[in-house]
Amino acid sequence: MLVGSGAFGRPFLATALRSTGMSRRWWLAVAAVGFLLVLLAAGLIWRNLSVERALPLDPAQMRLQSATVLDDDRPLPEFTLVRAGGTFANSDLNGRWTLLFFGYTFCPDVCPTALQLLKELRSKLAERTVTLPQVVMVSVDPRDDPLTLSRYASAFDLAFIGATADDVGLAPLVRHLGVYYLRHDKDGEAGYVIDHSAAIYLIDPRGRLKAVFPAPQTLPAMLQDYLALVR
Repeated sequence: MLVGSGAFGRPFLATALRSTGMSRRWWLAVAAVGFLLVLLAAGLIWRNLSVERALPLDPAQMRLQSATVLDDDRPLPEFTLVRAGGTFANSDLNGRWTLLFFGYTFCPDVCPTALQLLKELRSKLAERTVTLPQVVMVSVDPRDDPLTLSRYASAFDLAFIGATADDVGLAPLVRHLGVYYLRHDKDGEAGYVIDHSAAIYLIDPRGRLKAVFPAPQTLPAMLQDYLALVR
């Protein structure tokens, strides 16, 4: 048995060693190919990401400083607000650009700041002989009757419109535009304050939401964005 093992063991051992060596080389080759494939895939992914990052942006978006463009293809839902001497509804948006702002006449800071900004914006647009947008302040405060609201808005600019409604009447606009307001009137105090959105909404001449100017707004940025958006 020992002789037999010596006679036939050496060729078998040599064959086994050669097989083992071939097996290792085969696995090394497979590993190398797999590594190259991983590198190739990573390179392709990086190239695609680089190309996507390098794609030019929409020129209009590149010019905008503060406005968020929405280009809603749906007209605003039907609504009817009350204003001094009549109503303000969807038909009043047709054929002109409109800037909508929500607030209330007792507002200590946000509303007067926004209305002063809109007054200055219209003044700058007038210098450029651009058709002026109508400005509408929508009150979310039941203390604001139409006459008081009209006097308040027109104190900033005679062309400014003040309009209001109860919560049911405000709901279509509020929901569609995503307006927030909360009255702190639970204690029954007459001088309560109202938390409310400070954004200004740009409505196109077909009564659709074009863009939103989020707070805080600045005159240079808003002027540049408005001119870019209404072209």
